[in-house]
Amino acid sequence: MMQNKNTLIAITGGIGSGKSFVSDILKSLNYPVVSCDNVCNNLYKKQSVKRKIKKIFPSAVSGKFFLTVDKKEISKHAFSDKEKYDALCTYLTQLTFDKTMKIAKRKKGKVFVEVPLLFEFNKQDLFDKVIVLKRNLEDRIESVKKRSNLSEEEIKKRIATQFDYEKIDSSKYIILENDGALENRKEEILNLIKNI
Repeated sequence: MMQNKNTLIAITGGIGSGKSFVSDILKSLNYPVVSCDNVCNNLYKKQSVKRKIKKIFPSAVSGKFFLTVDKKEISKHAFSDKEKYDALCTYLTQLTFDKTMKIAKRKKGKVFVEVPLLFEFNKQDLFDKVIVLKRNLEDRIESVKKRSNLSEEEIKKRIATQFDYEKIDSSKYIILENDGALENRKEEILNLIKNI
């Protein structure tokens, strides 16, 4: 039996770099897009996942039979305790990535995969191409503030745990500079997609 022919293209970048914006454009053009964040949100609904998270973050999971997870409580501890952050990533980030790749590999054609922690977990070589979104720090912070209740200090803590995209070898990857208003980047993004 012939396997599906596809090209797996990762979309990555730091928090607030515009990954969701680019993904939304791709979806509007009917490209298949698989998001690690969406997969992770679905995993959080599973009782088995909640039980495992409770072992790492006891104060973030309530209930006895039907557990409820407080993601804000997880973030509070994860981004101030490296050991807990590493434990969460070892379990949930790997599980999320494995599930995301299974979904992506079943699709045909150009398949875009939104992967927030691509370089942190050294997964870049599993893709045919990698689009790296780069954006200045001020725009990233403002973007995250608009969509969440995080303070600037909390956002900077998260940025500090992420890969430094300024050090990336730009000859190996497709770099998309996302400075300024994201709406102004749409034409550039469309041209970039056509040339992949």
